[in-house]
Order: sequence, then C-alpha cells, then structure tokens
Amino acid sequence: MQDHLARIERDGYTVVEGAIGPELNDMLRDTVRRLFVELDVQPRGNRAEGFATRRLYNLVPRHEAFRELPIHDNVLPVVEQLLEPECILSGTTAMDIGPGERLQGLHADDGLFKIGRPHRPMMSTTIWALTDFTAENGATRIVPGSHREPGHPDPDDDSIAIPAEMSAGSVLIMDSQLWHCGGPNTTADDWRLGLNVQYVRGFFRTQQNQYLSIPPEQVREYPQRLREVLGFELYRGIMGHVDGASPAAVVGAHSAKATAYSASSDTNPFGDAGVADT
Repeated sequence: MQDHLARIERDGYTVVEGAIGPELNDMLRDTVRRLFVELDVQPRGNRAEGFATRRLYNLVPRHEAFRELPIHDNVLPVVEQLLEPECILSGTTAMDIGPGERLQGLHADDGLFKIGRPHRPMMSTTIWALTDFTAENGATRIVPGSHREPGHPDPDDDSIAIPAEMSAGSVLIMDSQLWHCGGPNTTADDWRLGLNVQYVRGFFRTQQNQYLSIPPEQVREYPQRLREVLGFELYRGIMGHVDGASPAAVVGAHSAKATAYSASSDTNPFGDAGVADT
C-alpha cells in the first residue's frame, strides 16, 4: 500500500500487477465484447471517444461481474487512501482501441474542475487491462510527474509521453491530474481492451449519473459498500439526502444510516467526526 501511494505521489501513477486473476479477467473481457455485439457498439467518431475505438458506459448494472470492479480489494483500498474512504464512483467505461486509431490527445481527467493546479487529489482514474497493453496496440500514454504541473498539456505533444505497457489483469491507478491519453494503435489486427473505473471525492458531481442509470431493484440487492461507492448512502452522514432520507432508503434498501444527522449529539451536532475535523 505505502509503495503504491509513494509512487503516485512521486510519479502520479502506479501499476498493480496481477490485480485480478485470469478467470475474472476472461469473464470481463468476454462479457464486454459480447455486449459490444449485442448492443451494436460502434466508434463514436470524435477525438475524445475515438474514430476506431468502441466504448460502452455504465457497466455496473449490465452484468454481475462488473459489480466487483468499484469495490475490488486490490484497487479500492489504494484509491481510498489517495482520496478519502467516502469516495464515490464517477463512472465505468469499456474502451476497445482498434487498429488504425490515432492518438487521443493528452489531457487530465480532472481538467473540468476549475481549481488551480496542482492540488490535493480530487479524482482517481483506474485503468484495467483486459488484454495486454503494448506501445503498438494503444497502451495508455502517460507523462510521469505531470500531476505537479500548473497547467494543461498540448494534446498532440506525444514526445513527452511514454506508453504504460502492462499485462492483462493489471490495473493502472493514477491521480487524475496526470497528463495521459489513449495511444495510437499501429497494429494490423490487435484490439486493446481496457476498463476505466473512475472515482471522485464524495462531494463532487460524478461524470456518469448512477441514480438514473442503475435500476432501483438492482440497488436493493447490492451490498452496502457497493451502494456507498455508487453514492446511494449519505456522504459523512449528511450530504445527498432526499427529504432527510438516504437514497438507498428511498429505493427500498436497508441502510445503516437511513436518515441525515442520525448520529447528531450535543457534543457533535453534525454527528460525523470528519465534518468537525475538516
């Protein structure tokens, strides 16, 4: 844990080799590619999403295997330490970079946040390799140490980036201030499949709207930790309530903190030590 956190602080990223086993990796890979066919997923034809890249958003409700991603024991604990234990899922995306794809363009995933750089980590992007990532097939390009840069990169300056090559089953975890992008795929027939699982601090608006994209009947079946990561439990016992109730309670799920301020006391009116501490 400390080695990974030290590398993120120094370089802006770390790689957890063998984060998931072959069985889960193969199930995720095969499920994603089956969904691509069933849903007739085609490249979206723009610089951000790609001209030869298949993308699929909102993975959690699409198959039970995807429920493991946001709370995986080899990834989430690192993200919790980087951000905060109350972090929530910002989005899940499958990205299959095909032959002929061009350089996506260097960027920082938290570039939409209008706060000065560098700053404390507010978002973490994790990229799961479901096939081997190589320099030739579109491995994510990264600029080590760029999470400390005050500005934003020239999207086409590929000279400063290196490919994050890693084997299938590995997970790249980064401070989302890090400059990075999808790489060009110069192979003839090698598709590079990865998953993007993104987290933000619990008070941020997420990239993908979990409340409308996940059916309530599924939420009721999820374990509490997954509901917390999806934003259906209260942030620090207060934020995100619906008329004083947690979103989980509203959709009919049992919730340990079903109402806002339920832990309020004479010594701590807000009922959460973290609120007073910050």
